[in-house]
Amino acid sequence: MSITDSVNEQIKNIVDEVKSLTEELKNVDIAELQGKAKDKAVAAYAELTKKSEELVAAVKGLSVDDVKAALKTYRSKAEEAASDAVEAATEAVEDVQAKAKETVAKVTKKAPAEEAPAKKAPAKKTTTAKKAPAKKAPAKKAPAKKTTTAKKA
Repeated sequence: MSITDSVNEQIKNIVDEVKSLTEELKNVDIAELQGKAKDKAVAAYAELTKKSEELVAAVKGLSVDDVKAALKTYRSKAEEAASDAVEAATEAVEDVQAKAKETVAKVTKKAPAEEAPAKKAPAKKTTTAKKAPAKKAPAKKAPAKKTTTAKKA
């Protein structure tokens, strides 16, 4: 079998598959698919309607006093939580400070009581003769530049 024959065979197979695909598409019942889609849409709409009615009923049952009471409750809970957080932070800071003091105390106890005297750096030799400041020469004035007038064309 030559290359041309194998390519022709592959093309024939592809054409056959396309023909069978069009036949399968002809057999698809569009009305059935539309019915399934409609049923799903109706079910989703019914569920959405039910949820919205529950929400409306809940909102109708609320009064301004209910909202104010809920706000007071949440405000007091927020203040308690903030207060607890401040207390916890304060305690944590105090614990860290106590540990730092303990560490400093341990380190100072371990340090030798007498420290060796620090070695002094050798004194730097200074010369007593001072150099006289150099005199500055007076600044020279730059010669004045000649200005040229524009040439007439």
